[in-house]
Amino acid sequence: MTSEDIKNMRELDEAAEKAGGFTSPVSPDDIHYDYRGISRYCKEKGIEPVDMTIRELNMFIIE
Repeated sequence: MTSEDIKNMRELDEAAEKAGGFTSPVSPDDIHYDYRGISRYCKEKGIEPVDMTIRELNMFIIE
């Protein structure tokens, strides 16, 4: 995990907390996301990462 990944993950966690939500307690070693892809997608759609549906978020899982 790069420092950019950690920064992006922190931003997602903070956005979830501000929205009254929570992030998944799954270990980062279990699921890896394309955070740059998520960022691009959200900018294109004009949404915040916390507003993504589970289906949208699942599009960015790196296997």
